[in-house]
Amino acid sequence: MEHNLWVRLNKDKNYTEEDKELIKAIMESQDEIYRATNYFQLAKEPILIDYAIYLEQAAKAKYIYLLNQAKKRNIKISYKYVLKEANEV
Repeated sequence: MEHNLWVRLNKDKNYTEEDKELIKAIMESQDEIYRATNYFQLAKEPILIDYAIYLEQAAKAKYIYLLNQAKKRNIKISYKYVLKEANEV
């Protein structure tokens, strides 16, 4: 996750410390999905392809779990913490 997003989130007064930790975990799980997808695209050996599929499925399951936790806690996550900034792309 980008350092400037961590700083911005830590300064945000709209969230409790527990909320911030959950939001950070959600942001990190997005990065895990991205890395797993990239690994899958680079994998050549069948065993590594299987491993990449496992990594991606696990990362997506974690992401969905964390989103459900945020929903249960009625946390509304600002888009600025979920979407990458336009000039980062």
